[in-house]
Amino acid sequence: MATPEVREVSSDGPRQSPPGTALGEQAAPQPKRFSRDSIAAGAKAVAGIIGLFVVWQLLVTIIAPPEYLFVGPVAAFAELIDRPEYFASNTFVTLQEALAGFALGTALGVLCGAALHYSQTVRSFLYPALIAIDTIPKVALAPLFIVWFGFGFESKAFVAMAIAFFPLVINTYDGLSSVPHELQELARINKASPWKKMTKIDFIYAIPSIFSGAKISISLAVGGAVVGEFIAGSKGLGYVILLANSQVDLPSMFAAFMVLAAIALALFFIVDFAGRKLVPWKNHAK
Repeated sequence: MATPEVREVSSDGPRQSPPGTALGEQAAPQPKRFSRDSIAAGAKAVAGIIGLFVVWQLLVTIIAPPEYLFVGPVAAFAELIDRPEYFASNTFVTLQEALAGFALGTALGVLCGAALHYSQTVRSFLYPALIAIDTIPKVALAPLFIVWFGFGFESKAFVAMAIAFFPLVINTYDGLSSVPHELQELARINKASPWKKMTKIDFIYAIPSIFSGAKISISLAVGGAVVGEFIAGSKGLGYVILLANSQVDLPSMFAAFMVLAAIALALFFIVDFAGRKLVPWKNHAK
């Protein structure tokens, strides 16, 4: 059955609504795959990184420090080009450790944050303990994980998990605690079960906060994997940095730094992109 055409009357005369929409409704905006703002933001980011490299290289060229003290991006890129397999294999090791630590830290962090929110008893006993543990430098915890899990992949992944864990706990707890009172009253009036209230209201509202914590944690997980490799590593970018330091090989060291920065930046934008796709209402609200 065809939808009747609806006309709105305003001070300027009758105005025709689009077919298929009721009075007072607006046609749904068509999603844009690539907006001008996104393209402009990406171009500015690339220009900023290139500008940083140019300034860095100009300083090295003008000051001309000894190579054992400081090198420019040209020397670091040359090292990457000369030994691509070496850096690629060690990058893959660090990436695996960071992703495993991030996945563990995310799962445990969200569960712990939910426990803090829903249980007064857990919050009273566990929250102060978590704050105290968080103040301990994670480098000091790395040897403990190596004693527990050995010198292999597991110890580095658990170091990355320990560093990525805390932002997820705090952001999950804050997100669940900031659900508006009106939504809680709506759930009570409709006699929603605790499970439905948690899944249909609380966590839906807390998802943006959880993704904010995840964007912090993913970068910290990369650093945590490198910390584990510093303590007891025979491969990975942390090991590359230590080996280059012992040989006073600054081009290799700066090449590893640049790869680490690229990994952290790429993972950050992947998590940010996933958050934008899974939380579209936050973008529309802006």
